[in-house]
Amino acid sequence: MKVLIVEDSIFVQKMMSKLIGDYIPNCDIRTATNGEDGFQLYQEFKPDIITTDLLMPGLNGQDMLRMIREQDQDVKIIILSADIQKATREEVEELGISGFLNKPLTAEKASTLLQMIQVAHHA
Repeated sequence: MKVLIVEDSIFVQKMMSKLIGDYIPNCDIRTATNGEDGFQLYQEFKPDIITTDLLMPGLNGQDMLRMIREQDQDVKIIILSADIQKATREEVEELGISGFLNKPLTAEKASTLLQMIQVAHHA
């Protein structure tokens, strides 16, 4: 399985990479720090699952998600964001996401994230 983590915090990138890598052996994980890099890596890497923040410098998560959906309706996308506005959540849900978790990533939310990835991978 190939996972792309799009997150502007290097700390969160490393934490999520370790979490996913420990949970899913032989998982190929790539990271990007903003939407531009995330979109470019998506095109090159063709991940099975993308986790992304919404609030990032430059191209934000919603705009990256829109660009990906113009090319690919099937890739599984999980949002992990501190932006908890109802309108934002509804907007990304309309774009077809597999899940939405609010930051910060607690132990309980990490467990939920891993379950979401497992479900999305087998969907």
